[in-house]
Amino acid sequence: MTNINLKTKRLAILCTFLFLIRLAFRAFGYDLLYHNPNDPYGISDLIEVALALTYLVSLGLCIVHALRILLLHWDQGVLGALALLSLCAVQWHSYDYLHHLAASLSIH
Repeated sequence: MTNINLKTKRLAILCTFLFLIRLAFRAFGYDLLYHNPNDPYGISDLIEVALALTYLVSLGLCIVHALRILLLHWDQGVLGALALLSLCAVQWHSYDYLHHLAASLSIH
């Protein structure tokens, strides 16, 4: 496996892991942390924002890496780059629906 393909695989795994962590936190951890009824947001919201920012940075790294491969290293990893871009698109478009689904699964 070439170095470029290994980086592509690692970025895909990282992005998917963070995607699943965000959904798992929303489904199982969000309601377990204290929230003062008088506050507009609590610690759970701050953790969710931190997870979202971390995920968006990793998503950006995946997109930049895939575009770099497509522009500079066309012969070395074009299939991996296209698969990585497809993964990013699927995660981006499915997150809103899955987030609402995870919120409905949470313990009230």
